[in-house]
Amino acid sequence: MIRTVSMIAVILAAGCGGPGEQPAAEPVRKAAPAEQVRDETHRFHKEGLVEARVVESSLGGKDFMPGGNFAVYERNGKRHEVFFALRRDNEQATFLVMDYRTILADHKFIAHFGGFYGMDGETPTLVFQKNRYVVVVAGLELEEADHAGRLIAGYLN
Repeated sequence: MIRTVSMIAVILAAGCGGPGEQPAAEPVRKAAPAEQVRDETHRFHKEGLVEARVVESSLGGKDFMPGGNFAVYERNGKRHEVFFALRRDNEQATFLVMDYRTILADHKFIAHFGGFYGMDGETPTLVFQKNRYVVVVAGLELEEADHAGRLIAGYLN
């Protein structure tokens, strides 16, 4: 009997909140901090390299791109850009390549890269994935972009 009365008292005490009391709200979750961009500028090959730097966000001037590593090359009077972003996993890299593809006019699939080549405004652009990296070569015609893409892919693990 005492046991029954004790259980009833515990149940009643648990349910006895004031009339206007609300259950405690869950704490507001903070947004995950932006991923720290690693300085991997050492991965750019040196021939023709004019500038290499880390960009914290909007890599290549694209709002949908995260931060990454950016380089400018000049060879035979031609300037082009090579940049890459490291993603958390292969799936994120794949989705980012697909996002980039949507801005390329007249894009075509480049099978040996598993990527796309097309026009970003007036700029011929190659975008592809190498493991967790999204790589972009901008400013070269396909044959030269292919060569530049192979070079940077060789430096990425």
